[in-house]
Amino acid sequence: MGTKRRQIIASFESQSMLNHRISNSAGHITLSFAAEDRPKLSDKKMLQIAKDYIKMMGLDKTQWLIVRHYETDKPHCHIVFNMVGNNGKRMECGRNRYKNKKVCEALTRKYGLALPKQENPDLEKLHGIERAKAEIRIAATEALKNACDWNRFARELAKKNISIIPKYRRGTTEMQGVSFQFGDYKVKGSDVGEQFKFRNLDSLFNSQSANRTQSKKTATNNAGTTKPKASTISDEAVRAVKATAASALDLAADIGNGVGQFIGGLFQPGPGTPDENESLEAWKLTHPKKKKRNTPKF
Repeated sequence: MGTKRRQIIASFESQSMLNHRISNSAGHITLSFAAEDRPKLSDKKMLQIAKDYIKMMGLDKTQWLIVRHYETDKPHCHIVFNMVGNNGKRMECGRNRYKNKKVCEALTRKYGLALPKQENPDLEKLHGIERAKAEIRIAATEALKNACDWNRFARELAKKNISIIPKYRRGTTEMQGVSFQFGDYKVKGSDVGEQFKFRNLDSLFNSQSANRTQSKKTATNNAGTTKPKASTISDEAVRAVKATAASALDLAADIGNGVGQFIGGLFQPGPGTPDENESLEAWKLTHPKKKKRNTPKF
């Protein structure tokens, strides 16, 4: 509908009216590049890469906007897209992190970009769920250095105000996963890192416990010893995780920014930080509440 900010906002809002079930129709993605790529990333080249990303992610089936920022050392741009597609349906592809990873790897090879380095993130430059995820990863990595079981691991995390939240198999008391609660954010173990998946952690602590038990038995009496019973989910894990979950804070969400406020922020001087509860809102969008059935009254 135009190139001015108000016209762009009106265009987004107009299309969002095609689906009233989506309360926050502004999706957001940041494309960030290595500092050494700056000389080769002209506006034209970054725009080309961003357009390729949009097409490969399937976001070309909705409205989108690209804005480049310069407030950090690393070249980056923001992509805002309408969660309501041109056909009026919800856009799911923008939230697929597995597809996102493959697309980014393909673009890195295509344009000869620098590969990402494994380094500690600059927490001051992170916001919202990404800041929480980095804080949890750092604390959990440090906790594993001093933890030999679930209880010790939970206590070490508690020192950093991080709680462990259990996930149970539907309709049972069988634990199949863990998340980490930090402030208002809850992050799945798999999103924190491969080593922080529940079964990987439980396997590690089981192995350490078995080694300690075996060493004690060998030192006292080798006769009649039996191998420790293998367990995919240890009782120790269940007890420890339940204990920390009992004192965990409830998630709090305050999704109040509209499309206009969100897009408008990208045109302000300095960083255009997305709503810190964006990840939680995205989960709500993909898990709509079931409508209550009307019971006939006689």
